[in-house]
Amino acid sequence: MTNSSDLVAVMAELHAALAPGDLAQTLARVTDAAVELLPDVDGATITVEHADSRFETAAATGSVEAAPESPAAEGATAPELAADTAARLDLLQQALDEGPAVDVADPSGSTSASRAGTAGPSPEGTPDPGGVPELGQAPAVMTSDLSRDDRYPAYGAVAVRAGVRAQLAVVLFDTARSRGVLNLYSQRSGAFDDTVVLTDLFARHSATALAYATDYHDRETSEAERRGVSQALGIVMGRYKLTEANAFALLQRTAEHRAVSVRLVAQELVAQAEGASSRG
Repeated sequence: MTNSSDLVAVMAELHAALAPGDLAQTLARVTDAAVELLPDVDGATITVEHADSRFETAAATGSVEAAPESPAAEGATAPELAADTAARLDLLQQALDEGPAVDVADPSGSTSASRAGTAGPSPEGTPDPGGVPELGQAPAVMTSDLSRDDRYPAYGAVAVRAGVRAQLAVVLFDTARSRGVLNLYSQRSGAFDDTVVLTDLFARHSATALAYATDYHDRETSEAERRGVSQALGIVMGRYKLTEANAFALLQRTAEHRAVSVRLVAQELVAQAEGASSRG
């Protein structure tokens, strides 16, 4: 079991590592910190599934920067895990529809909170949309040994050849727009068996940092969009001698006619005006 001094030390280092930053920085800091601070973690990724079913690896960190050009010979010591290898394992799970990263994101809840080698229903359910789950409530799926886990015959065989033996997937956030999962990969069987409290704390702290970064990103985006619409209103008012209300109504009608957003029409108007100004 992880002792209290380990928890205090890791949380102190994690707090320093996850200083407030933009969303992309925070995603990368979470995976970097996982590899650096959590015991036996050789690779970490954050995968995001969007509402339109698009899937992406938003951040990836390995114990080395790149995988070797040729695989290790059979029986040889497995090479360290590269970030691109971890990202490929993310994609493989989606392609095969098999693996902890798939099970933990199953909206049916049939496997989303299983901690052990066999799947089971979630007693806690999924966290509130946009909220940070309480300690121990984040849906998670763990496999202690992919070479022996009969849930993942196809994925497990490939993962083991890549040097991965144990894996943990835990939901960081689950909103109407997207679901984010932290995937931890280890080359040691049983790596996550005795670190449930530590990984829960890490995931919750990371989710809080991501929620802050997402809120900051959304506020910055909204502010930029408002500035763009305001600039476009000024252009339309000056060009057609309209009041602000009539200028906005014109933007709305143009957007409806083209079946696009007012924001996009505003962006195009501003870009055209800036282009004409630079040519003049």
